[in-house]
Amino acid sequence: MPEEDGTTGDEPLTDEMALSVRLRRDFTVTDAGRLLAAARRLYRELNPGTGAAEASEMVTCAADALFVILEHAGLLGDATDSRLSGYAADGLAVGGWCAQIVPNEPAPLSPEPRSNCLLGDVFTLSQD
Repeated sequence: MPEEDGTTGDEPLTDEMALSVRLRRDFTVTDAGRLLAAARRLYRELNPGTGAAEASEMVTCAADALFVILEHAGLLGDATDSRLSGYAADGLAVGGWCAQIVPNEPAPLSPEPRSNCLLGDVFTLSQD
């Protein structure tokens, strides 16, 4: 439950507590062709032995490209799960994850994080 100042997450830490993190990052595509080519190259790096044809079949759209880039950067996928599982001995068990790409968000986040706090619930999806 949010506190009076809008802060959430300051509940006492207890055993068996379920914690969820919602993370939102907004991006602008400045060169679609270069981005798609880079994502296909990165797909091949992440999947050794795959050829250019398979990468072209697997990375065809904005969501594919962004997911490959985020996985290569270590923000999603097996590498992230492996790193986080290193905290099991410290009392943190890794749960599942999900991610969603939202194209053409009508209210993109600003690069200045403090200005985003005025937007309300930045996790509410537009109903357009």
